[in-house]
Amino acid sequence: MKKTVILISSFLAVVLISGSVMAWGGGHRGSQRGMGYGYNEDCQGQGKGRGAWQDLSESQREQLKTLKQQFIDNTYEIRQAMFQNRQEMRMLMETSDPDKAKLSGISNQIADLEKQIRDKRIDFMLEAKKIAPELHMMTGRGFGGKRAFKNKGFGGGGCSASSN
Repeated sequence: MKKTVILISSFLAVVLISGSVMAWGGGHRGSQRGMGYGYNEDCQGQGKGRGAWQDLSESQREQLKTLKQQFIDNTYEIRQAMFQNRQEMRMLMETSDPDKAKLSGISNQIADLEKQIRDKRIDFMLEAKKIAPELHMMTGRGFGGKRAFKNKGFGGGGCSASSN
């Protein structure tokens, strides 16, 4: 009797656990197993390589790469100042008695710097659109968020406009 109870309990545990595993799925999205988050076959460097980036001329690609590097170079000092202000803010917050007025001033400086970056990003996107309007870089998730212009791509989480 004892062996039967243990055997049935073990069988039920295996069935319940395997049912949970099967319900969870094999990837971020069940139907796109193994493709990873954000998979889009129209994006450059992903899927079947049929994206708009491959349709650009070599001249357009080079112009976009140059434009991106100019954006990075032109915003370097602003990004450096933002980094320093954030570090100063962190250090002030770690003190036993943070000065609220000083923290507010630093926060305002950071907001001004972020606005300068946004303005420069808009200028960059408008210039990029003149070079390659077919990339649709100003819609969707390309160029999005804080991750914009990271790594090789222009985009944060969407399609990017860069080459390998």
